[in-house]
Amino acid sequence: MSAFRRLALILALLGAPQGALLAVSPAWAQSKPAPAAAPITDAKSWHAALLRQVGANTLFPNLPQPPVKEGETPPPLPSAQVTVQFVLDRNGQVLSATVVQGSGKSEFDQAALDALKRAAPFPKPPANVSGETFPLRLPIQFRGGPQPQNPPKAKPPRPN
Repeated sequence: MSAFRRLALILALLGAPQGALLAVSPAWAQSKPAPAAAPITDAKSWHAALLRQVGANTLFPNLPQPPVKEGETPPPLPSAQVTVQFVLDRNGQVLSATVVQGSGKSEFDQAALDALKRAAPFPKPPANVSGETFPLRLPIQFRGGPQPQNPPKAKPPRPN
């Protein structure tokens, strides 16, 4: 089980997403799709479903990269954390969303808000969760690191 899945499981058991951390890596670094969702019968499983849905819709942003000469190693991708606050209604619609703690890079901040837009509508809360609106806060961690290496292109053989 990957570190991300272990973290998501722990957070789900603790009643995430309030105070939860959602980690996202570039698409090429992700290995397997998320597991199938369990039925939503209580607040913990609803929070876990919200986390999974945001995680499945969060994409590492396209960052401007300096040109790299052939044979050079591209610089590592930066990491960042963005904390978003959003309000859901009883139907799972996002009523409002804002960045409450930015990363310092607008690309990451926008990627976090875009994830909420793509993830909507969210699962409806179970009947035993009271209220008409639900304010939630979610830190989203974008994990950078080394970029994939493109092997040098083979030169075609010379004709004799």
